[in-house]
Amino acid sequence: AGVAPTDDSFTIVAPGPADHDRDGPALVSDPDLGFEGLRSFGPNLVHHTQLKIRSGLATNAFMMVDSPGMIDSPGGDGRWERGYDFEAAVRWLAERADVILLFFDPDKPGTTGETLSILTNSLAGTDHKLHIVLNKADRFERIHDFARAYGALCWNLSKVIPRKDLPRIYTMCLPTARTKGGLGLDDLDRSREEVVGHAFAAPARRLDNAVTRLRDSAATLLVHAKVAHHARTQAT
Repeated sequence: AGVAPTDDSFTIVAPGPADHDRDGPALVSDPDLGFEGLRSFGPNLVHHTQLKIRSGLATNAFMMVDSPGMIDSPGGDGRWERGYDFEAAVRWLAERADVILLFFDPDKPGTTGETLSILTNSLAGTDHKLHIVLNKADRFERIHDFARAYGALCWNLSKVIPRKDLPRIYTMCLPTARTKGGLGLDDLDRSREEVVGHAFAAPARRLDNAVTRLRDSAATLLVHAKVAHHARTQAT
């Protein structure tokens, strides 16, 4: 039991003419990058954020944000165990993302408390751009082990996703040299290509997501207007 070892920083990977790294304070101080809003979460988050500009990427059409790995909370308010409100920070980034990929490893298929709280509190309402991935599926040597991990992930997701039918879970692995054996490697390759396709479709989805955010904001404004009108009517 206890906190599992994991990376502790948000890493933003962006295309550029040359490789260059910038720390969190420099990142949030540049208004052209669009991350100045992270200041509201305090210095602990800012100092656990970094920008990596890389040349030679497969695309220069979007940025990628790699979040810290999920951990098991030994107790207390897990939101603040990192020194900042992790759930709120993830929510801030998720609202601005065009595509969200949520990766699970076979050894802990959705069983950490932080993962469940993120799905419940931070990623609620992002179903239209959220894709769930069971990664490293080539580690399984027996179909029984795969079925057990896949079933455990479905069970844990069913507790936090209020839907009759669970969303699709992509099973994939990283492209590496392989030996003979394993389970359905060709299927894993096809699934990975689909996930990569979703990621590369991010620029095309940007307009759709902007329309969705505008509609949600308009609905919220309408509710506030009705409440204000009702309160004014009752006061007169």
